[in-house]
Amino acid sequence: MSNRRDFIKNSLLFAGAIGLGSKSLTAAPPLPNDATVDENYWKLVRAQFPLSHSKIFLNNGTMGPSPYSVLNEVQQEMLEIDSSGRYGGYEDTAIKSLALFLNTKDSEISLTRNVTEGINVVCWGLNLKAGDEVIMTGHEHVGHAAPWLNRAKLHGISIKILTLGKTASETIENLNKVISKKTKVISVPHIPCTIGYVLPVKEICKIAREKNIISFLDGAHPPGMLQLDLKDINCDLYAGCCHKWMLGPKGTGFLYVSENMRNQVQAYYGGGGFDTGWDMLSNPPSLKGYADNGHRYYYGTQNPALLKGISKAIEFQNQIGRDRIEARVKSLANYLQDHLINLSTDVEMLTPTESISKAAQVSFKIKDREMQKLQTQCGEKKIITRYVAENNINCLRVSTHIYNSFEEIDLFLKEVDTFLSLK
Repeated sequence: MSNRRDFIKNSLLFAGAIGLGSKSLTAAPPLPNDATVDENYWKLVRAQFPLSHSKIFLNNGTMGPSPYSVLNEVQQEMLEIDSSGRYGGYEDTAIKSLALFLNTKDSEISLTRNVTEGINVVCWGLNLKAGDEVIMTGHEHVGHAAPWLNRAKLHGISIKILTLGKTASETIENLNKVISKKTKVISVPHIPCTIGYVLPVKEICKIAREKNIISFLDGAHPPGMLQLDLKDINCDLYAGCCHKWMLGPKGTGFLYVSENMRNQVQAYYGGGGFDTGWDMLSNPPSLKGYADNGHRYYYGTQNPALLKGISKAIEFQNQIGRDRIEARVKSLANYLQDHLINLSTDVEMLTPTESISKAAQVSFKIKDREMQKLQTQCGEKKIITRYVAENNINCLRVSTHIYNSFEEIDLFLKEVDTFLSLK
């Protein structure tokens, strides 16, 4: 009997500790819609996040901490599901929210767990044969590179590298040089994970369209950082995630497949919701066809709590204003970039300095220095950055978002200055 009482007592204590005994994780101060947008306003924004104040988090490019409103939404939905036993299959609220956020049709959005999943759907779904060329860059994340390299290994497609220029116009010139009659797909990052270069994607997609080449963008970073309009970019395909700058639940993403591409991207994985009907009793058993919308590329049980979290993250962004967010993250990054350049002639800036080619990520290296050591030094002061080892770039990447401040940037710059003096 005492064991049973102890079990109940401990269960209640645990529930209270993790917030299950209350209605919300915390009551964050409200964000006034008509507030003057100054540093005091951004302090109120910072208060919306549970992100530890003992750390300076400058690595949003890896993962974006969610605000309390998103966490509360996910928590409450999980509790409701597990209280009621309600099944979580296809939930269209997230689809509608994402379509509005990206300026697309509902039918063009598929739900994924991450960018890599969307890239794999496209990579393996396109009808390519040995010798067909896919243009990529030397700045790919493994989630973008690995699927295409695997297909090259197994099916003999050819990967060609677009060298990124120091300016948008130079990159376009390089693209025109690398395109050939065998080029079938241009698959490049909108913003590479390495150096924060905002590629001239609208111009790239225009060139692809004029030459009857498929355009596909790895959009891990721009959603929530830039005011993204996929119809304006006019790409054929776009894989994005909701857990970086969108600040949504971890393990959520989307795949945009334009209407004209739907029958050119073959669905290879199937399950509930991806079809228009199936019959195991006919002779032979048959699949009638594929859903004529984005559900063609995902299937089965979903987690409605995470999907509601996506909608809440978009609501949070809209409350602040997407124009305000873009301006804020760019101002922080510009401040960082300008001060880094002025610190020392040994600082090599890898992120472009032209305004149209940069946003909220700054990557740099220091002459004859191992940049992972700077990352370690910063980590000891609880300043979180990202060392870029991909393609032997050996640089440090700093990502700024709305919970960051100029004071935090100054503290990071102080560490860089100290590192420079340690020669």
